[in-house]
Amino acid sequence: MFRLCLSRFKVQNSSKNNIKIFANYVNCIGENLNKKKYSTQLKHKIPERNQNIIDNDNIFHSPWQDIDIPDDVPLHDYVWKNVDKWWQKTAVVCSMTGRSYNYGQLRVLSGRFATSLKKLNLKPGNSLAAVLPNVPEFVIIAMGASEAGIPLTLINPLYTAREMNHQLENSDAGAVVTVSMRYQIVADAVNGKYPIIHLDAGNCNGPTGTINFKDLVDDSVVELEKTGEKININAANDSVILPYSSGTTGLPKGVELTHKNLVGNLTQINHPAFHLLEPAIGEFQDVNPIILPIFHSYGFSILCMGLSFGCKLICMPIFTPDSFLEICEKYPLTGLSVVPPIIQLMTLDPRFTKKHLKNLQAIVTGATSLNKELADKFLDKFGNSFALIKGYGLTETSPTITSGMNRPDDSVGLLLPNTKIKIIGQAHDNAGQSLGINQVGEILVKGPQVMKGYFKNPQGTLDTMQDDWLKTGDLGKITNDGDLQIAGRLKELIKVKGLQVSPIELEDLLHGHDKVADVAVVGVPHERFGEIPKAFIVAKQGVQITEDEIKNYVAKQVVDYKQLGQVVFIDKIPKSAVGKILRKQLENM
Repeated sequence: MFRLCLSRFKVQNSSKNNIKIFANYVNCIGENLNKKKYSTQLKHKIPERNQNIIDNDNIFHSPWQDIDIPDDVPLHDYVWKNVDKWWQKTAVVCSMTGRSYNYGQLRVLSGRFATSLKKLNLKPGNSLAAVLPNVPEFVIIAMGASEAGIPLTLINPLYTAREMNHQLENSDAGAVVTVSMRYQIVADAVNGKYPIIHLDAGNCNGPTGTINFKDLVDDSVVELEKTGEKININAANDSVILPYSSGTTGLPKGVELTHKNLVGNLTQINHPAFHLLEPAIGEFQDVNPIILPIFHSYGFSILCMGLSFGCKLICMPIFTPDSFLEICEKYPLTGLSVVPPIIQLMTLDPRFTKKHLKNLQAIVTGATSLNKELADKFLDKFGNSFALIKGYGLTETSPTITSGMNRPDDSVGLLLPNTKIKIIGQAHDNAGQSLGINQVGEILVKGPQVMKGYFKNPQGTLDTMQDDWLKTGDLGKITNDGDLQIAGRLKELIKVKGLQVSPIELEDLLHGHDKVADVAVVGVPHERFGEIPKAFIVAKQGVQITEDEIKNYVAKQVVDYKQLGQVVFIDKIPKSAVGKILRKQLENM
């Protein structure tokens, strides 16, 4: 499971050569950028809320009325439903090369790619694997696979050959799409078992034995819808993407997300109370960078939502502070979907100023909690002329469960329409009970966005889902106003003298110290107390800080059993590819 973060693609030792390779991607059809005028007015109204957020069975409901969720619309049809309205508008741009496609080109090329996929003779049940950074062609591949009725398994391009091989084998992959930078690792993982589609071959041949992507989408290929071949897609049951969970508790698990799951979640987010985009019309077109990795369900969702509104999307194959700053200076960004580390970067780096966000309407943050101190500093620097939207979700929920504009500091938003939550007690006196308002327990969720199950893992599905209720493994509560607050991870709670301590609570507290740049807290064994909290601190550059200073800071603000037993200073907090703290690594340090 993921918790709506990210460390982006980092270039390895051969970075200069790799960047050059990345910068010479597919030399296919594209269009030059045209400067547009952008509206700064949101045009939708937010409907009134319901007052009843909890029923007699202690089941929490969205404060918004249920909406119609289509169960027969494939993902590509949803994304392209209004494509004729913005056929000539720029759709995606590569931030590194300036290579771009308009919406008409994407629609035609994805249809051709779908036709070519059907000719690759993939067996029933096979998936197509994408081992790609954020490149414009990701749209062609994803929508083409959807149209062909072939699930797309999304693989982190920074994986080792061993990690890739596990996902390729487990997902029943029948072909792989990749780029030069990752070709050799992909080839080692594939070991000749199935074809490799080489994305950035351009006008030259790729490595021996590979398929040139350009050949699959050139003018000789007829779009699938024009071939007369009927692809029967059961939107409610057929998987459209197969992302894999983080795997911090065992091997990663394939998450079956159906067309209905993704279309349902996109429809929920499009509710007037939550959505932050406006359809392209006339000279107006929302502009959003795709910073979060598309191989991650959060990034994939942002991509699909942007396409469905006719946005101009700026794809970042590699994230660096300099490249992000360049995008902020070059494009009139109207929306940002980021994670707290990027909020921190923008806050601390003096090169980022108000002028870079002058067109911004909304900024969405998720994955890890955005602590109050950082949020306040960010708003102090950039002002509050835009909406700050926080959200919560999992890979298993397509991914969004809650969202909300300008909610209280400790809130991750309100339940999306058609979403229900139960809070199940974990303490001795309420274990297994469905709890009420302001009571903390494990969060269970039910709704159209909840996954079909774990791929080829019935036991994992059974352990995680009960009567369509998904166990999130997160602790939280619902407030009187309907806000969801996260209290921590069920398995990450620290048990001190039998009492529960949330590492998130202590991390949020320590983020408020003016000498702390980053922090993680874990539980470590203790002979007398069972466990004690241990803090790993990254000090701000150029400051002196001591263990006693940190301990005393915490001791003044929490009860005795929550106080820190140990403090260690390190250079960097280890995090996963989606920005989640790797607590197991810290526990072993």
